[in-house]
Amino acid sequence: MVDPESLDDRALLAAWQRGDRELGNQLFRRHIRSVSRFFRTKIPDHAEDLTQSTFLALAELDPARLGEVPFRAYLFGIARNQLLMHLRTKTRADRRFDPLTWSAPDAGASPVRVAVAHQQQRALATALQRLPVDYQVALELHYFEGLAVAEIADVLGRPAGTIKSLLSRGRDLLRDRLAELAGSDELLASIAGELERWMRALPDAIHGDDT
Repeated sequence: MVDPESLDDRALLAAWQRGDRELGNQLFRRHIRSVSRFFRTKIPDHAEDLTQSTFLALAELDPARLGEVPFRAYLFGIARNQLLMHLRTKTRADRRFDPLTWSAPDAGASPVRVAVAHQQQRALATALQRLPVDYQVALELHYFEGLAVAEIADVLGRPAGTIKSLLSRGRDLLRDRLAELAGSDELLASIAGELERWMRALPDAIHGDDT
């Protein structure tokens, strides 16, 4: 019997599409936390439904479309498409949701809910959600998921040079949002002084109550 842990994501997807539910569940378990977190930090009220729709879209994917794109980059690309479709349905008919200028709350998303012990993490989670969506996506994929610039480029469908600019500009915007939210110079300094450490610690805090 094949050990599911020994199979890569593409092999698990192919087996799932052939009807092997056990291996499909293995693929689901391997990525559910990351995909769920992707939505919880942006549209918490709809995270569960959009996580399910992302995996359903993955199950219907023609494997040939993966090409040379890393599996996780393709998966997050599907998640981003699901997110944008949802946000565009919430936007007024006379306006088009622009992920480079609009945040999720601009389209009516409820505030992100983070059960964490540190004020720094609460402020950071809120500030991230208030960034334009593609800046938020780029920063979270970089810090939370450890994706390389080339992989984030695959997710967003933009050149690698553009992604570097998004990350740089995104950090600047994040500091601006933090300055608006921190409430005290001391709290702001404690976050800004160790921004990378707080960013890399935030995913575990967000999912501290998940299985």
